[in-house]
Parts: sequence; structure tokens; C-alpha cells
Amino acid sequence: MKTTEVMVGTVGIGGDNPIRIQSMTNTPTMDTAATAAQILRIAHAGADIVRVTVQNLKEAENLGNIKNRLIQQQCLIPIVADVHFNPAIAEVSATLVDKVRINPGNYGVRQKPGTGVLTDSEYRSEVLLAEERFGRLLEICRKNKTALRIGVNHGSLSSRILNRFGNTPDGMVESAMEFLRFCIKEDFHQVVISLKSSNTVIMREANIRIVNYMAMENMAFPLHLGVTEAGEGDDGRIRSAVGIGSLLAQGIGSTIRVSLTEDPENEIPVARTLVSYSQKIRSESKLSVDSFSEIDIPGASSGKSFDGTTTYPDSSREDDIPLPLSGQVNFVGNLGGDQVPVVITTEKNQPATPVISGPFPDYIFRIATNDIAAVIQDSDWAGNSEPQKLPLENQTVYPVYTPEQYIEDVPGNGVVKFLIISANDLSDELFERIRGDRGLAIVADSVTGNPSADFSLIIKKLRDAGCSHPVILRKEYSQPDEEDFRISASVDFGTVLLNNEGSGIWIENRYSDNQFISSLSFTILQACRRRTTKTEFISCPSCGRTMFNIQKATALVKKRTSHLKGLKIAIMGCIVNGPGEMADADYGYVGSGKDTVTLYKKKTVVKRNIPEDQAVDQLIALIMDSGDWVEP
Repeated sequence: MKTTEVMVGTVGIGGDNPIRIQSMTNTPTMDTAATAAQILRIAHAGADIVRVTVQNLKEAENLGNIKNRLIQQQCLIPIVADVHFNPAIAEVSATLVDKVRINPGNYGVRQKPGTGVLTDSEYRSEVLLAEERFGRLLEICRKNKTALRIGVNHGSLSSRILNRFGNTPDGMVESAMEFLRFCIKEDFHQVVISLKSSNTVIMREANIRIVNYMAMENMAFPLHLGVTEAGEGDDGRIRSAVGIGSLLAQGIGSTIRVSLTEDPENEIPVARTLVSYSQKIRSESKLSVDSFSEIDIPGASSGKSFDGTTTYPDSSREDDIPLPLSGQVNFVGNLGGDQVPVVITTEKNQPATPVISGPFPDYIFRIATNDIAAVIQDSDWAGNSEPQKLPLENQTVYPVYTPEQYIEDVPGNGVVKFLIISANDLSDELFERIRGDRGLAIVADSVTGNPSADFSLIIKKLRDAGCSHPVILRKEYSQPDEEDFRISASVDFGTVLLNNEGSGIWIENRYSDNQFISSLSFTILQACRRRTTKTEFISCPSCGRTMFNIQKATALVKKRTSHLKGLKIAIMGCIVNGPGEMADADYGYVGSGKDTVTLYKKKTVVKRNIPEDQAVDQLIALIMDSGDWVEP
């Protein structure tokens, strides 16, 4: 996606520039020495840009001191002021730093209580008031050559947008487009936009939609990508790689931040790996993905924006969005239809029943034995535990075919079987054989450097040929570095899974054992919102607004609750995005002041201002009282 160039200090975003990597400080902004020292560490780790939270006018004024200290240490990394709630703080910050990030949700002006619907007249009135206040900031930015980021978060849309669109991707898009139109009207073009969510499905959908909508209005502003509250450890890395990587792989995104509940320096190597891999698979892609004006968005011609000029989709007003269906998929045993995707792993000279903590793979590929249930077996099964023509629920050994073997000797429909094919194997003869085989599951095998393109091409050709069989996505890697492998697989499989394609995944890596691959597979499925097998934690990376040790709190909450399969628990540093980003969480642990926490059940506050040293115990008590607790 070709965009305009935006200069942030001496660093260009968009245009012909490389993808820029960002992070954010988590020190108190009034602590000049600590904030400057952390910025230096982030810069030395390889970040191009650093963001600093600004909560009040005193902190805004202190930005100059921080910048001067960095200059004294010969660090010229551009500084971005992150502003919420008070537009006046943004106006002061714009005179001192290289870029200001504002939230359109804070320019909501008036609020209509309850669920009363705003009339068109009331809606336009609020838009005009927001435009007037925003216009003052644009003039200050123009005068000081300060760039601007319009940062829309799924968790903090304005009451005006929520009233008309709900907490949806449509609402996120309209929130950004309103302010982009203000910028165009004022001939101000030094603008970056972001549409973020902790939900990878919503985050990806919103970003793809706004690329299309900008094209409708001849805009090409660069996008900043990120998955908010991604968490820490493997979960945070995989969720970020799924959301950000799926867009980078399609050419969307000019700058990224990987938000981890860890020290901010830890974000940079993950972001670098993610950018490097996404660029690699794009360079090897045989598909054209540069023209996103052609992306089909269901319902994109069903409604008008409130300026009466641009077509937008109707909103379902749901907090979550339904995944698009790729066509009816047949049931084959526990594969396909509306069943959750399965996980297949390959036996690797391990015991007959490998010890795996966490969920066990649904199938294991091995040469010849049936000493455990649900085994895939290669085509040399005739003399070794031959599959029986039994009811599907009783069959435990499944033959695996190459295309040549399948065409030569097709078993009857009484046997469930797997056919491994690559895009090069597809032919009319094969399609003809496949169409009538109701007991067949297809394994889409990627053999090129762009697995997501391979998977999508195989699925499309199968569906076009009238083959509605379940499709397992398979890729074999050869990556000794676990971090590289984790990110590569998350991007490759996540890009397709987020489209609701794939009835299962089969990941191999010659350097990884079954435990690692099984855990990775299930975590990717959960990050894509396709299958939940463990507790899901939504935790923010923290910033200067956080007044307790969120890394310590996250570790403690996870230690006490990680056995609660299926629950979503949010650990948030403050209320800026907290209540909104944890809209679909079952429980929330949100910072409310100095070493104090407020507990939520769903969107409802249950207990306020609990001392931090009591908060985890009270969270456990709340879960118990609500009937969701089980003993470890």
C-alpha cells in the first residue's frame, strides 16, 4: 500500500521509507532522568520512535526537559506525546515534541445519557464542535511542524460514535474518517492513523476497512499497527504476530508497535523479527496484494456517512464481529462444518504417548501403530493396523495419501482419509475424484516462501471446483531459533485463520519438540479467536499512567488463574482503555490510583480502590462467588 510520507522529526513514516518500529515509556513523565534513561535504552535496542504518556499540563511542559536531556546525550530519536482526555494538553505538547497522538474519542464534546439515539441534527452538531476544537490543534501542529497521530482504540470510542455505531469496526473507521476529513479540509497532511484492539479479528477488520474507505476519498495516510493489551511472554508475541503480521503480509502498515507487558526494550527485537519476516514473504509472493481498493467488504454500499457524501456499511452494533464464512464446509468426523479447528502434530522419535502439558493434539501423524486414539498414518497402512470401515466415531487410524496414490487407489466412503496436496498438485482429474468423496479431509501443504498465499490459493481453487471438504493447513519449517519460528508460524497461519479459513493446523519444525509445537498451535488458534483451550489474559504494556507494578500483578494473576480454561481476564494499568478494551472479558483487574485496583465483572464495577496487596485474593473471591472457579 503506497502512502504519503509523514515526517516525525527527522524520521519519515510511509512513502518509500522502511517500516518504522516504535515503543513507549512506562516511567513517570515528571521523572526526567528515568524517562530519558528509558528512552535511551529503547533507542539503543533499535526503535525509530518513542512515545511518552502525558496526563496533565505539568507533564506536557516537562517534555521539553526530557528532550533537552536526550539531546545532551546525543540521542535525537523523535518523541511522541500520548494524550488522552484533555485536548489542551495536546496543544501544549505539540509545541515541544515531534508528534502528538490524540484519541478522537476525547473530542466527543456532549454526551447523551442512557441509550437514547442521537438525531442526525444532534450528531452533526457534535461533529462540528469536535472539528472546532481539533482545528486549534492542527494550527499549532502546522506552526511547529509537528506530526499528528489519530489513534482510535476499540476501547475508547466517543459516546457519539458508540451511540450511532456501537463498539464495532465500523465505529472505529467512522471515528478516524471524521478526523481525517477535518485534516483534509484544513490542508493538513502530516497525519498517521491507527485503529487498535486487543481482539485480533476486530483490529484486522478495522484496518482493512479503513484502507478501502481512504481509497474512496482519495486519501493515503500511513497506518500505525498494533494489538493493544497483547500480554506478555509467548501469548503476547503470538497475538501481536497474528494481528500485525497478517496486515504487514498484505502490504498494510507503515509503522508498528508490539505492545508487551514487559520492559519496553523487549518489544523491539520482536517487532524487528516481525517486520523482517513479513517483508520476506511479501517479496516471495506470487499474488498481487498492492491494490486494496478491490477488497470486497460485505455491505459496503448499504449506508451513508453522516456528512452525506460517503458510503459505509451498516453496523451490527455488537462488541464482537462475526467471522466471514468461506462457504459451507462438509463434516468429516470431527473436522469441518462449524466445529473448532483441530491440531495435528508429527511424532518425532518420542514415546508412543508423548507427555504434553496443556491440551493434547487432536491427531498425531506417525508411520504405523494404533496404540493411542485418533492417529493419522501414512499410506503404508495396509499391513499395519488397517483402517476399518467403521462408524466415524469408532475409527482411530486414518490413511494419508499423496495425489498420485489417491488417484490410483481411492478407498470407499466408509473410511476417513487425508489427502496432502500443494497448489502444484491441483488438476481437473483430482477435483473430479475429490468431489464425490465424503470421507476425505484435505491437507493444504505449503511448499513456497509465502504459506498464507499457498493456503488461500488451494482453498480458493477447491471451492471454485465445488469441493467443500475440510482443509487442514500444513507447513514444515526449518528454524532453529524459537522466536523466529514462533513469529513465522503465527503470521503464516494467522493470516488465513483470521479469514475463518482452515479446519485445522499441522505445524512442523525439525528443531522443535511436540510440546513446543502443540502449545504454539493451540495459542495461535486462540489468538485468532478460533478455539479457546486456556485462560485468556488481556494485559496492557503499562505506561506512565500505571501506578502499580503491572508486570508483577500480571504474573501473579496468571499464576493463580491460568487453570480456568475458557475465562478471559483483563489486567489493565488504568482506565484510559481499560473498560472498553476488556468489553468481552469476564473479569477485569484495573488500576485506579496509587497501588489500588478496581475489579470488574464484565463491564460492571464490583469493587473499587482495593489495596494492591489484597486485589488478587479479592479477584479470586469474585470469581468464586460468581460460580466460575474450579480448583487447580
